[in-house]
Amino acid sequence: MSTTSKKLIDIIDEMNLKEDTTNKMVIEKLEKLARVIFDVDKYSDDVQFVSTIVEDLISSPHHRITRLEIERCNNLYKQYKEQVK
Repeated sequence: MSTTSKKLIDIIDEMNLKEDTTNKMVIEKLEKLARVIFDVDKYSDDVQFVSTIVEDLISSPHHRITRLEIERCNNLYKQYKEQVK
């Protein structure tokens, strides 16, 4: 194996490590959001929305949360966080 091939493999491994770390962080934040929503209204469709995203990210690790999902989750967090206070 040439040095170039070795470097390429190292870079890909590093990218995969960062991807796994990012995915784990996103899942942790979404689980926190689901708990906040559940504490306010356990029957809310919003809990199901967030839980579905988490399940999808766990079952398909290379799947990414979309910009629209992120924006909705941010708005949900603001909405429900205010109700917890």
